[in-house]
Amino acid sequence: MDNVSITRDHGGNVGEIARLRGIDESTIIDFSASINPLGYPQGLRAAINGRLDSILHYPDIDAHDLTEALAGYHTAVPEHIAVGSGSTEFFYLIPQIMKPRTALIVSPAFSEYEKGLRMAGTDVSYFPTNKEQNFEIDAPALCEMLRNRYDLLYICNPANPTGVLTPKETLHRILMCARDAGTLTLVDEAFVDFVEEASLKSEIPAFHDLIVVRSMTKFFGLPGMRIGYIISSSRWVTAIRHGKTPWSVSSLAQIAATAALGDTAFIGATRSYIAQEKLFLKDTLNTVPSIIAYDSAANYLFIAVDDKTGLTSTQVRDRLIPEGILIRDCSTFQGLGDRYFRVAVKRHDQNVILVDALRRIFEG
Repeated sequence: MDNVSITRDHGGNVGEIARLRGIDESTIIDFSASINPLGYPQGLRAAINGRLDSILHYPDIDAHDLTEALAGYHTAVPEHIAVGSGSTEFFYLIPQIMKPRTALIVSPAFSEYEKGLRMAGTDVSYFPTNKEQNFEIDAPALCEMLRNRYDLLYICNPANPTGVLTPKETLHRILMCARDAGTLTLVDEAFVDFVEEASLKSEIPAFHDLIVVRSMTKFFGLPGMRIGYIISSSRWVTAIRHGKTPWSVSSLAQIAATAALGDTAFIGATRSYIAQEKLFLKDTLNTVPSIIAYDSAANYLFIAVDDKTGLTSTQVRDRLIPEGILIRDCSTFQGLGDRYFRVAVKRHDQNVILVDALRRIFEG
């Protein structure tokens, strides 16, 4: 079964990999999906059990309690927040509502941006970042390209899969260029919880043509709950609330997410653990021959494979699967080629297992 093709361009496909490769799912260490290694806040179990009867009724269509909790968490007003079924719901919903003719995506980027835009009939272009500039955004070049009058601009910060954090002053410059060009800017902050001070949420009052998309999947360990939200001007929030599918966020998801936001001990422990363990993993990976682990502001590391090895990222992935290790092959990301992969920061013992396995591949 080792040669079965895996073509899905996402991480976290543990069940699928196990079925295709004939592996016990419980033995797989999933480095392909960047989910909090500490799990979810422990109070969630009690919160859900205490409100289990909520499934007997339709969920709150406006997610009122969760919206209020998010407003408090971000020092925002509820009118600037709309909750959805994961951030991905918005990547499909926003193009359907706004019907943009053209869009520009800073790449490499999450594939669902383009998929959502294509479904709305949008003409999609890319603004590439590259290895020579450490995958950082060339703001003057991007501003120049925005003069072509795109309807929508997509930026991920920290970037996925590179982990690059674009400074707020650089993003502020880009926002002004986009505003001058009549372009609505969507900033995906799915991983910004690890560096909350870098969020653009405070820019919403100044930039009415900015939509910040957030997720509770990674930091709060809730991928199965599907909780995402936007922070934007009341104009766009109202349009999105009116355009989205009713009851897309379940009662239990709303309860769990509201409880998670109040667990300050979990939030602090997560940031501390990820910072410490990410440093260990990066330093240790950089002792493995023929690979380079880049700096990252998120809870994952972006890794380059030396061309001289003759190994592609797909081959590295396939060699690790029989050992029960799943990484994110980045060859499906726009413009990256076949020499990059991404790994999540996991528990220390699991990170050691990954490093040892990669060492066997590149030293063998």
